[in-house]
Amino acid sequence: MKRRITIVIATLFTLIGFVSVAGTFAHLSTRDQLHRLLSYDYMSFADSLAERDLGDFANDFYVGVALLLVGGTLFIRIERTRTVARIVTSLLLTLLAFSLVYACLNPRIGIRPF
Repeated sequence: MKRRITIVIATLFTLIGFVSVAGTFAHLSTRDQLHRLLSYDYMSFADSLAERDLGDFANDFYVGVALLLVGGTLFIRIERTRTVARIVTSLLLTLLAFSLVYACLNPRIGIRPF
């Protein structure tokens, strides 16, 4: 019973995170928006105000990545999904690590996004 609860909780976290990340990519309309998202140009709430239509989805992207990370971490406990969950979790941790390093190397304190 405990294993089933873990599977259900991990699936919920993963699905909610995936919907958030997929929603962000679905609302991108230009290559410039994709470039800005992947180059971490939407690092904060203030930055996302520059694009009013995309701002909420850009903020939800990092929340979705975090939810995918939590779901992947829970899936590591299940033997059938352990290998795939480790790969996905390590890729998400790498993305978050690069985000943190980029944010530290390029401080945007005092710069208005628009």
